[in-house]
Amino acid sequence: MITVDTVCALIAKKLGSKATDLTLGADTAFDSVGLSSLQIADIVYTIEDDAEVELDPSQAANVKTVGDLVELVETTRAAGAAA
Repeated sequence: MITVDTVCALIAKKLGSKATDLTLGADTAFDSVGLSSLQIADIVYTIEDDAEVELDPSQAANVKTVGDLVELVETTRAAGAAA
């Protein structure tokens, strides 16, 4: 299961020492913490691998916050389980 904490840990890893001054949570917007689009894409790909799901690219492009990403992964996983 992918959690907010999982995604926040990946963000902190990407940001390195810059993350020490940030409070990360479900409402954290990816663009507000200084991540590049490449770093965001890398986080999404890592989450896909960890959760063993493939996210719809158009839906993934609309993800703005940590909570949005967690919700998309869980919705995608549930849809896959129902299929």
